[in-house]
Amino acid sequence: MRKLLIPVLVIAIASAVFFAYPLVNEGTKSSCKALERRALTLVSMEGGPEGLIIAALGRQLLRQGKGMIAAEFSRQRNPDVPVTLSCTTNYWHSLFDRDWLVETISRSLR
Repeated sequence: MRKLLIPVLVIAIASAVFFAYPLVNEGTKSSCKALERRALTLVSMEGGPEGLIIAALGRQLLRQGKGMIAAEFSRQRNPDVPVTLSCTTNYWHSLFDRDWLVETISRSLR
């Protein structure tokens, strides 16, 4: 029984960190809203003066949102994966590869 408890505990803690970090880091209640905030942060950092303007406008637009834009983005990228899991994996992907999210958004807007 004890041999099984340790791996189960490690998996439970890893899962909690995987799902909770985006929410805590971005101060949201939804992983999709966290992904939207992450995207705005990256666009404002990478886009120069235009990026700051876009980010300011985006923050105003998304303030009342519930993560619907990121949910649709994640749904299109991973149609067979639940949206919450897809938004979370996309968030983590953007942490390890900052350029990926900005480039993907730029390609989508063309």
